[in-house]
Amino acid sequence: MSVFWELYQQKRIHEARSSAADSASASADAVVRVQELEDKLDRLALVCRALWSLLQETQGLGEEHLYQRVRELDLLDGQLDGRVRRTGRKCGQCQRVMSNRHNRCMYCGADALVETVFDTL
Repeated sequence: MSVFWELYQQKRIHEARSSAADSASASADAVVRVQELEDKLDRLALVCRALWSLLQETQGLGEEHLYQRVRELDLLDGQLDGRVRRTGRKCGQCQRVMSNRHNRCMYCGADALVETVFDTL
């Protein structure tokens, strides 16, 4: 009986080690992804700052103008929550609501209409 118990224990140890290795790999992947997102966020923040400084210099806008516009854009989805939520868009061919995650209509296969540059993001 002890031989079977020993085999069972060895199997469990092997499974635990395998699970730990998988978790370590997933954790390493997550760290890399977080770093990529932080880098992207830093680049976007830099571009936003550059654009804002250009608007201040060329148009004479002040901080209050920026705060007001941010509030207006934030409220476009009906919630003042500091986020922009994209709503579904209508297919240009069949007029059904399309998911923002897809570039083609899942009902008729038509390409999504691009109305603004933000539709491409």
